[in-house]
Amino acid sequence: MNFFSLTHNRLLILLIIGLNVLAACDPSQTGLLRDPGGVASDSAPYVPEESSSTASITPAVQSTLGSQILSSYSGSYALLIGESQYASWPNLESIPGELREVEKVLQSQGFKVEKSFNLNAEEFTKRFKLFINKYGFEENNRLLFFYSGHGYTRKAKGTHKDKGYIVPVDAANPNFDETAFVRKAVGMKQIITWAQEIEAKHVLFLFDSCFSGAVFKARNLPKIPRQISQAAQLPIRQFITAGSANETVPAQSVFTPVFVDALRYGFGDTNKDGYVTGQELGLHLWNKVPQHTTKQTPQYGKIKEPYELSRGDFVFVVGSGNQVVAQSPTPVPVAPVPAPIPIKPPPIVKRDSDRDGVTDDQDKCPRNTTVEISKGVYKSGSRKGCPIDSDNDRVPDYRDNCPRNNSKEISQGVDSRGCPTDSDRDGIADYKDSCPKTSSGIKVTGNGCPVPQSKFFRDRLADGSLGPEMAWIPAGSFRMGDIQGGGDSDEKPVHRVSVGKFAMGRYEVTFAEYDKFASATGREKPDDSDRDWGRGKRPVINVSWNDAVAYVEWLSEQTGYKYRLPTEAEWEYAARAGTSTKYWWGNKIGKNRAACNGCGAKWGWDAKRMTAPVGSFKPNQFGLYDTMGNVWEWTCSEYESKYKGKEWQCAKNINENNSLSLRGGSWYDHASRMRSADRNRWTAAGRNDDLGFRVARF
Repeated sequence: MNFFSLTHNRLLILLIIGLNVLAACDPSQTGLLRDPGGVASDSAPYVPEESSSTASITPAVQSTLGSQILSSYSGSYALLIGESQYASWPNLESIPGELREVEKVLQSQGFKVEKSFNLNAEEFTKRFKLFINKYGFEENNRLLFFYSGHGYTRKAKGTHKDKGYIVPVDAANPNFDETAFVRKAVGMKQIITWAQEIEAKHVLFLFDSCFSGAVFKARNLPKIPRQISQAAQLPIRQFITAGSANETVPAQSVFTPVFVDALRYGFGDTNKDGYVTGQELGLHLWNKVPQHTTKQTPQYGKIKEPYELSRGDFVFVVGSGNQVVAQSPTPVPVAPVPAPIPIKPPPIVKRDSDRDGVTDDQDKCPRNTTVEISKGVYKSGSRKGCPIDSDNDRVPDYRDNCPRNNSKEISQGVDSRGCPTDSDRDGIADYKDSCPKTSSGIKVTGNGCPVPQSKFFRDRLADGSLGPEMAWIPAGSFRMGDIQGGGDSDEKPVHRVSVGKFAMGRYEVTFAEYDKFASATGREKPDDSDRDWGRGKRPVINVSWNDAVAYVEWLSEQTGYKYRLPTEAEWEYAARAGTSTKYWWGNKIGKNRAACNGCGAKWGWDAKRMTAPVGSFKPNQFGLYDTMGNVWEWTCSEYESKYKGKEWQCAKNINENNSLSLRGGSWYDHASRMRSADRNRWTAAGRNDDLGFRVARF
């Protein structure tokens, strides 16, 4: 059964269904149609004689009959529903802005406007019925419904007829679950039923979605006379659509702005009598929308049953100041119309895709997200429209944890959070870190260097005298090996090693300390060289690995604490003292830092060709002296040509064929061998005038 025809009847409901706007009737295609089905063509091929120039619009001469119709209304009420944020369909982001324009033009026409957004199926039905219950049963009320959102047309099972639907935000995608879609969607048959239940005289439905079906039938429309039709006083249910089903629509609405301008600027007043009727509005949309898009052809028609609901016409006032609605249905005389005021052309509105206040034609970043513009955008200059970066560190303020850096703070770069780079993650930014390569886990001072160790101590021997002076070495981890590159093959692979807390001798073991051990144990004292360098505070030389092991075992017995030689890993960790440079003081050898061949000191091969008294140079950050140069220092680790794990262990079951690792370089060696990563080796029984050791305690 058809519900619509073009025969004039009695109550007025004008249903304008907009197919154009943002998205797709087919939910699988973003940006095509908004389609609630049940609509087919009902347009006239008639094109009104309307100037394309807004400056030449003929001033309206208002009819007294239209004023009488308007004065008969008890009240004018509009319900605007916008569905833009969908669960299973493409979102329609421009709808809120479009409905703001609709709201303004309706308020200027005297309507009290109510709005709702993003309703699910249950909320949609309740909202519709609530509005009808509030205003739909007062005969002299004027009602207007405006829906903007997705619509859909499907073939009914069995009949294969087109059925149209409005799509709430929780409706399923029919391409994946058609049954679930039908359970939630609001059918056009339901809309028609609601339209028939309303008792208000004039009701206008506008749907900015796409429909198809039997609601609209093609036929010609006669020209509208220059006076408002007497039938406008009678009820009507009239439908207008911005296009037929399956037409492709643009990403931005054409239908809505043409509708707004038809009322705001009087473009819909085709017969220039000062009023826009429902038929004039449909005719204007049919003629105007295709001028701006070739993909839409507006359609319009009337309800067929009951006949009483198809006799009237809907009326708007051209020029639209606020309307004063009289309470009496009695016709009221209309005062003479003053001299016509030229109608201004509509303002040119430039597109601002990301709504940041900068139009796309000037926006260097036209696709900002809401998060990106949350802290503002530049309004001028070469970065106009881009997120503000207050400190110019190339991290915009919206994600910058340090948005007020000065030039010094960003001189060494910033991290992804916009804060000054802290390479060693010690809490001291690189731009003010004097030791930017400190190993992890080491406490540092305000300048980024390791906290000086004040915990130096000496254990008492059995006779009450003091043993070697020791320094506590904090636990930590470091990268061991040829970090800087250019080293020897046995310094690889570079790998991370963790070391527990221990104590290390601040000085290499001296002749005085070793001679005391030799005297106590009857061991032969080492030769101090045929050059007569002296003994006392000079580092002991000409001691083998076996001699060094014997000394630490005696020291353990004397003090009651566990002494031994350090492993290679412990030695390098203590010698680096939290640094990752070639030498603990930097990457250049400099002068007077150690006793070696080329170290620029008064001891060493290039000077007096001898060892220096221990403690003759500055200590490293852990308080250790002479870790570079003077004498090679025995470790307890067996030597391997590549690091495989023995570097952090003490050797066991050593024989004359095993080589033990030596570290630190000597007075005889070139400066390149003073590097923290450099390695040497010798057999357990080997002695020489450049071999010595220092002790570790646990």
